Amino acid sequence: MTPILKAVAASFRDTDMVLPLALGDLKEQDAKQRVRGGAGPSLTWQVGHLLDGRVKALKFLGVSRENPYLAQYSTAAASDGQDYPAMSDLLAQWRSVAAELRSAMEAATEELLLKEVKGGLHAENTILDKLVFQAWHEAYHVGAVGAIRKELGYPGPAELVMAQMAAAAR
Repeated sequence: MTPILKAVAASFRDTDMVLPLALGDLKEQDAKQRVRGGAGPSLTWQVGHLLDGRVKALKFLGVSRENPYLAQYSTAAASDGQDYPAMSDLLAQWRSVAAELRSAMEAATEELLLKEVKGGLHAENTILDKLVFQAWHEAYHVGAVGAIRKELGYPGPAELVMAQMAAAAR
């Protein structure tokens, strides 16, 4: 992997570790429950939105792939989630897309990453800038996953990680 991509790749790897941990213990009804009095998104919507972002990151890296998440999780507002896939299906899709992203980042050249782009909504000037934004955006939504977990009465991601570390130390 080219050195200029290593920090961004590390952020994506952190999400790949935390997200399955933070979603693996959910009851399906809780995964689809909207928060903030029924006006906010569910955990299922959050994962679909994250998958949409990952497919966009793949596109930045030159991987042509259909984006089945765009209409439901990017251009449309969160719904009651009854037509969303099961969390177990979304997590399986996550693992597949995460593997594709790891491979694409390994193959990315510095020339590609420094290629200038137009139309960055957040002042992105290069492909690398787009990936940096995508990693930041992803971290924002992982934080939202933690907040929703807490609202639903589950331990937060940091608590899960600490418990996992304590178990590994025994």
